[in-house]
Amino acid sequence: MAESRRVKMTKKMIKEAFIEICAEKPMSKVNVKDVCEAADVNRSTFYAHYEDVIALRHEIEDEVLSQIPEPDELPLIDSIPSFLDKIEGVFDYVIDNKELFKVLITHADDDIFVGKLIRTVLAKYPRSFQGFEDPEYEYCFVFCFNGFIGILKKWIEEDFPVSSRRFAEIALTLTIKTTRFEDGEL
Repeated sequence: MAESRRVKMTKKMIKEAFIEICAEKPMSKVNVKDVCEAADVNRSTFYAHYEDVIALRHEIEDEVLSQIPEPDELPLIDSIPSFLDKIEGVFDYVIDNKELFKVLITHADDDIFVGKLIRTVLAKYPRSFQGFEDPEYEYCFVFCFNGFIGILKKWIEEDFPVSSRRFAEIALTLTIKTTRFEDGEL
């Protein structure tokens, strides 16, 4: 059953309050009382939508992860301009939701979201990671992904000093260069 506008608005207020609080203190220290006060809702209203703040966090993270394009939505990498257009859209989403990403990527007091992000990418793009069982390929993937998270953090922390398009070009170029095996050599 679809949520009513009223329910959507209430949940939006609760989520925004949670993000606002998490910008000031660690997620693990945020409680229902904090969220209710910031969102100006009763505890019963909060509990009508969420079991606890962990369930709230999971819903927020799942919404972000659902923005990762599906494989059939992405053009082939052989068509780099079209591919970059799609990736640029993802990074535009990061900019449009910068407070959310600051909390999830740069202010998080754990790596739960980053782990979910890695698992989601692996699940959505299994054919992209064929040969992943090869330890050398696995090292490249881990290196690329951690490197990507590192530059994403820097980009967010510095308040997006380069455009989404340029950031997509940098990330894609680094990924291609790192994962290109030629004659069994890196």
